[in-house]
Amino acid sequence: MKISNIKIGTKLIIGFSSILLVAIVIGYIGYSGMNIIKVKHTEVSKHILPSVQSLLTISEAQTAVSASENVLLIANITSELQKSTYEHFDIAKARADEAWKIYQPMIKSSEETIVWKEFVVAWNEWWKHHENFVALTKKYNIDKTVQSYNAMRDYGLITMAEPFEKAENLINQLIVINDKDADDSNLTAEKESSLAVSWLLIVILIGAFTSIVLGIVISRAITIPLAKSVKLAEAVALGDLTVKIDIDQKDEIGQLANALKNMVEKLKSITYEIKNGITVLGTSTAEILSTVTEISTGAAETATSVSETTTTVEEVRQTAILSSQKAQLLMLSSNKAADSVDKGRESINAVIAAMKKIDNQMNIISETVLKLSDQNRTIGEITSSVSDIADQSNLLAVNAAIEAAKAGEHGRGFTVVAQEIRSLADQSKKATAQVKEILNEINKSVNKAVGVTEQGTRTVEEGRNLVAESGEVIELLAENVEESSKASLQISSSNQQQMAGMEQIVPAMENIKIASQQNVLGIKQAQAAAHDLNTLGQNLKIIIEKFTL
Repeated sequence: MKISNIKIGTKLIIGFSSILLVAIVIGYIGYSGMNIIKVKHTEVSKHILPSVQSLLTISEAQTAVSASENVLLIANITSELQKSTYEHFDIAKARADEAWKIYQPMIKSSEETIVWKEFVVAWNEWWKHHENFVALTKKYNIDKTVQSYNAMRDYGLITMAEPFEKAENLINQLIVINDKDADDSNLTAEKESSLAVSWLLIVILIGAFTSIVLGIVISRAITIPLAKSVKLAEAVALGDLTVKIDIDQKDEIGQLANALKNMVEKLKSITYEIKNGITVLGTSTAEILSTVTEISTGAAETATSVSETTTTVEEVRQTAILSSQKAQLLMLSSNKAADSVDKGRESINAVIAAMKKIDNQMNIISETVLKLSDQNRTIGEITSSVSDIADQSNLLAVNAAIEAAKAGEHGRGFTVVAQEIRSLADQSKKATAQVKEILNEINKSVNKAVGVTEQGTRTVEEGRNLVAESGEVIELLAENVEESSKASLQISSSNQQQMAGMEQIVPAMENIKIASQQNVLGIKQAQAAAHDLNTLGQNLKIIIEKFTL
């Protein structure tokens, strides 16, 4: 993978990680060397030096005891000196025992362990001889004889020489062994220290070289494309859009370069569009300026037309006022006609009442005929006449029913009469056998009565029909008058609405007149704006021509 395709953050992480890795290696090497030195120092300070110091203390105690023993060999030693010498023995022995306790548990090498065991045996043997020598010195101090002195001297100088020398040689060997271990530890520490320093120098040189190489590579991978991008941006800032950038990277700088490249291409496209737009803008502004001038002239003419329209609307308003007055007069006439119709209805109702009275009189006549029939019921000769009357009554009932059906609502009374006559005819037929002769005698009288009744019935029917026709005419007249009244009311309402509309139109036309005047002013301002827009288009054209495409 090419380093130019690695993200900047990843590059920096790689660089810092490499430096961190070198620092970790340097630290590890230094820590390892220091740890070895620390181990050796601990070994020397906690084991070898205490061992050597303890052994030297034991050796010094042995030497001190030996020197004090020589003091006791003085022939005329004072008691104070002898006592002091014995105290020196105790002090030296106490020091040796303390050092012994320190050295005894120390970790020892195999050689040191063997020598130490031999030294313990030699020390114990020498100390026994020392105790014997002390006993001889005390004996001499008691008897003060030459034999005692010679025995003490020979024992101290001859007998004790070999154990003392053996113990001294062994402790010196132990000291030499510990000195050698100390020297070996120091030498090892020095070697490890030198090796650690050497490795530190090598790693530091490698780390420095690696850091420099990575720094150069990473900085060049960042700064070179950035410099190209800056050059492109400076060229674009100067108006040169022909410059190109060639950066084949996939990191953030590569993305930036692609973005700059796309920006330049889009700027070119936008500039071409702006250039074409400015050309169109110049042509359009000239046309707009011309159009606005024409509109300004038309607006002035419109203002004049609005003034004339306002005058015309005022005249129409006056005409509407006259029409409303006439509609009011028509509505009054319709009301008078409605009153006349009401009077006509009252007259019709009076005629209907009179017809009812006539109907009642006809009923009275019918009752008289029935009475005549009852009085002549014993006359058998008029049975056939009564039968004819019954037949004629049936026919009359049928005719009455037909006429009642024609009369409609007003003929319901005749229906009742027809039903009664039909019932009377049925009764007459039943009594025909009994009054046949009587009916024959009074047949003429009854026929005359029937003729009169029929004539009265027809007259009543004709009057009823005329009254019905008059009622229908009155109803039609009432409907026409009512419709005329409603139409007059609607005309009056329409005229009122028209008047209200005219009242609203007049101020509206005044507002239109004012708006037209303001429109003229606005068009003049638009004309000035179109002129400024034309100037702006020319200025933009000059600016766009500065770009090199």
